Amino acid sequence: MMVRLSRLLVPTIALTLSSPQIAIFQSGKNADPLKHYTTCKVPGDLKIKEVTRRTAGDKYREVTTANGKEKVSVVDGYRVMFAYPDLTYYFANVKIEQSAPESYLQDKEILVNQLKHYSSTKEATAIIFADKTMINGFEHYGVDRDKIDIGGQVGIHILFYDPAHLVLTIYFLNQSKAVFLNKRRFESITEYRELRDDFLNHYSVCIKRFEDAQH
Repeated sequence: MMVRLSRLLVPTIALTLSSPQIAIFQSGKNADPLKHYTTCKVPGDLKIKEVTRRTAGDKYREVTTANGKEKVSVVDGYRVMFAYPDLTYYFANVKIEQSAPESYLQDKEILVNQLKHYSSTKEATAIIFADKTMINGFEHYGVDRDKIDIGGQVGIHILFYDPAHLVLTIYFLNQSKAVFLNKRRFESITEYRELRDDFLNHYSVCIKRFEDAQH
């Protein structure tokens, strides 16, 4: 059954790492190399509200492309939920995943094709595909609706970091005006894009600092 964008389940306090933080990161990286990424934050009042590790089991997940169901490898992964303290719903759902080295390039191709498939699927709004750009050393692709307040998600963006076979998938969630009244953080697609770009920029900087500390 085709999974549409609107039906997907979703879903820096300081960007500078101190020496003790780097030492802790380096000492524990082999036991759980992705855990440290779950502590990455962004400036402002957007906070980490929930961190969940991927359940052990199958080392893959299924996605839908124009070719139907395809599998991408997942050696390990976490889900990190971001929200504003005065709102009861989430702003961003981040999947932090590591691909198997031998499957990474194919995984990347499949995941990009998944985004392209979303953009070609008929929806209540247009879904715009953003082709490859570079953000702080990460290869970036994404899709966004052209309007807010329709569907559970307004955008999906993926950051790839080739040296670590790292895949970061960020689901940006709509904030219902009926639920949040005057508290929601974006009232237009333009305001959403500003928050999206700020999150992608600062979050990728933090992740990259952890990567640099490892090496």
